[in-house]
Amino acid sequence: RKEEALKAVADAGSEAQEGEVKKEDGDAETKGEDGDAKKEGEVKEEEVKKEEPKDEEMKQEVKEEEEEKEEAEEPMPVAELTEEEKKQNFRKKAVSDLTTWNLSSQIANFSLPIAEDGFDDVRFTWTKKAQAEEHFKAWLLRQKILCRMEDLTPGDWFKQRLADWQKVLAEWHLTHTEWNDPVKQAMRKAEAEHAKAKAEEEKKAAAAAVAAASAAEKKEGEGEGDKKEAEGEKKDGEEPEVEAKPEAEPKKEEAEKAEEKPTEPAEEDKKDFDIFTIENILDIGDGEPLFSQFTFEDWALLSLRLELSLMAHAFKKDAGDPDRVGIHESHLPFYYNKYFAKSFNVRYYGVEGNTDLIKLVKDSVSVKESGVLATELAEDFAFDTLVRRAEEDRRSRQHRLNAGDETARLNFNKPPEASSYDAPAHHGGYRGAGGGPRVGGGGYAPVHGSTLPPPPAPGQQFHSYGGGSKGAPYAGGGKGAPYAGGGKGAPYAG
Repeated sequence: RKEEALKAVADAGSEAQEGEVKKEDGDAETKGEDGDAKKEGEVKEEEVKKEEPKDEEMKQEVKEEEEEKEEAEEPMPVAELTEEEKKQNFRKKAVSDLTTWNLSSQIANFSLPIAEDGFDDVRFTWTKKAQAEEHFKAWLLRQKILCRMEDLTPGDWFKQRLADWQKVLAEWHLTHTEWNDPVKQAMRKAEAEHAKAKAEEEKKAAAAAVAAASAAEKKEGEGEGDKKEAEGEKKDGEEPEVEAKPEAEPKKEEAEKAEEKPTEPAEEDKKDFDIFTIENILDIGDGEPLFSQFTFEDWALLSLRLELSLMAHAFKKDAGDPDRVGIHESHLPFYYNKYFAKSFNVRYYGVEGNTDLIKLVKDSVSVKESGVLATELAEDFAFDTLVRRAEEDRRSRQHRLNAGDETARLNFNKPPEASSYDAPAHHGGYRGAGGGPRVGGGGYAPVHGSTLPPPPAPGQQFHSYGGGSKGAPYAGGGKGAPYAGGGKGAPYAG
């Protein structure tokens, strides 16, 4: 019984121990479950917070969709085209599908398709055949004006006329230089003063002769009066002796003739004449040329008249296509370089564009409504016609300037005068140290700081810097000296 009692006590102790362990385990489980529940609650709260912006985004999207639906319900605007846009059958692209070079080189081969080309049928769907042909012809003519002829070559007619011009211009420049030579000017002035003094002496002698003749006449009249009084005292009946009257002395008549001798016209009268009626532009009186007062700008404009007129005529001959009616003003630099082998820059003439430049010589060339260069001169125009027009233009400008109109003043970018302007003449051209640039063949186009001297004003001495080098500016087209020409070493002439 004692053992059984001890065993029962032991069993009861073990059961109590197991109960405590179970209790602790139950408490731990309870605590763990509470922690897990807490964590799950925190996670749910975070998920709710994340879902809230999404809901707002959804609401915003729904709102935008509703607004879009409202906008979609509004009527669509109707496109309004201009009259110019209605005429276009094709949309204009920023980049052409055909280069300008290809168009200009193949434009002569363009045509509408016809049955003779091998087509089974040719249908005109958009417009009728007659309208299509008219539209194509107008387009083709316009393109032949706007497209340049890249392979154009100056012909023999142009080369001959240019050579003739260079020769004549060189002679004119030489005459201009000789007339304005200070030594010769002094000689002419001395001769004029001598002739004036001689005329004054002759006039005084004539006046003295007239006075002497009048005194003699008066004295003779008094002598005859005394004689008549003496004869009245004679006896009546006597016949008076008839005395032969002496012949009148011709001194008075000679004096009057001498007084009527024509005098030299005044200087102002010499300048007041019709430019277009004089026969010889190299002698308008006393050997003075019509261009004696020309300055740098006048020579430049004279050459510009010739170059543009000559180029306008030559292009029609050299193009060989009657549809190419002339040079478009936008292509002047291109064709100028083709014909004269020199640069063309309107800024040298103090203007901004080609049309402004042409206005400077509007008496000879102009621009038509189509933009084509046209000349008022015939193909075989005389070169001295250009001089007459240049002189008329110079006088008109001078009159305006004298009246206070400063808009008439030309603002050419004249190259600076050489530092040794009166240096002896030499061959080889004035090209500066190192020979200077070799571009072009004359013309008004100084490049890279050229220092070619301008034509001298009346009364200045000029020494030629001509002969031998290309690139002489301001006119001509030949080799050598500045401003124009043809002869070796000729002043302003190439």
